[in-house]
Amino acid sequence: MADNPYVAIAAQYASEDEAVADFDALHAHFKDAGKHAKFDAAVVVRDKEGNVTIPKRGDGAKHHGARKGLAIGLAGGLVVALFPAVALGGALLVGGGAGAGIGAIAGHISNKASAEDLKTISETLHAGSAGIVVVVHPDDADEVQQQLAHASGVTRKEIAVDDEKLDDEVQDAAE
Repeated sequence: MADNPYVAIAAQYASEDEAVADFDALHAHFKDAGKHAKFDAAVVVRDKEGNVTIPKRGDGAKHHGARKGLAIGLAGGLVVALFPAVALGGALLVGGGAGAGIGAIAGHISNKASAEDLKTISETLHAGSAGIVVVVHPDDADEVQQQLAHASGVTRKEIAVDDEKLDDEVQDAAE
């Protein structure tokens, strides 16, 4: 089993509307370019108290856990690694098979990424702001970053993922 390179990009926005606008533009751009399955993204909102929700997420690159019915990809897993008590679409991520699978993705990312890199990414998403978290192949990272037109700050870090091991970990967690 070998690590595959990815790039994690976190972008901060003054408002959820700006983050959603860039998310939608990014989503459309990759769909139009025929690269829809090559990235995974999530809009993140962090309120003044630091509580985190994911009101919108992409449907690309959900190959991790897709065979197990897990409706979240690497970007959502990264958000959970950064902020463990995150709410996804209004429901707090806890317990059950889906929660275990998401936990497996978050754990895998936490084990593969340096604590310093994760801290840097999380600090991009300030309390009282919105953001986008994207996980993409390194060849597409510059293209993604260009699409984040409304971002007030962007952090970019390389991460490694062992795709086969991650799929096994998600399967084991769901059982």
